[in-house]
Amino acid sequence: MKHALKTVIGLGALAATAPAWAQAAAAPVVATVNKGDTAWMMTSTVLVLMMILPGLALFYGGLTRSKNMLSTMTQIGAVACLAMLIWVMYGYSLAFGPDVSSGFLSNFVSSLDKAFLAGVTPASQAATFTAGVEIPEYVFICFQMTFAAITIALVLGSVVERMKFSAVMVFALVWLTIVYFPIAHMVWASSGFFFKAGALDFAGGTVVHINAGVSALVAALFLGKRIGYPKEPMAPHSLV
Repeated sequence: MKHALKTVIGLGALAATAPAWAQAAAAPVVATVNKGDTAWMMTSTVLVLMMILPGLALFYGGLTRSKNMLSTMTQIGAVACLAMLIWVMYGYSLAFGPDVSSGFLSNFVSSLDKAFLAGVTPASQAATFTAGVEIPEYVFICFQMTFAAITIALVLGSVVERMKFSAVMVFALVWLTIVYFPIAHMVWASSGFFFKAGALDFAGGTVVHINAGVSALVAALFLGKRIGYPKEPMAPHSLV
């Protein structure tokens, strides 16, 4: 009899604590900012920036003729600066801002609610691929900004010596707006078309390299051969 009574009491206590266990199990994971992740993202941002200046500027400058070396390096630096400016103005919002009201359009771009970084504060956080781990949104903005800058700089490798400086700047502005920002949203934003289809792009293989490569090919085909090619020798300029 005593054994049966103890069993009943034990089952009653277990039933009483079950809701508390359920609540604890269902409690949402509180996102935290990891200092190590943040430090590495800041380091990576600087590394990507160095890939543009001096990296790409010296690389493309060394592949052109000596008379065009300075203009090539200037174009790389100028389009990178332009990309960073328009990224802060409206690029970040189009790529990673709040969803637009139209469900279909949200597959391709975000809204302009975060234009000029509206609503972004030092306390804002951005999600990562690890559940419950986030980084400061300003760090995420700067990291993605360098990718926008280097992608348009990569495209210029196919048009060096064949476009005026003013034409390069206009091309960069238009290309970033109608090509890069939508592609970045579709691949990297949670509401993007390719992201929802299961695409994973951790290192920019789609957003940066395929995107820049296809665009560079189209630009080169559109402009045609360099004047004088292949009759005139066009040896690259050695910077060493």
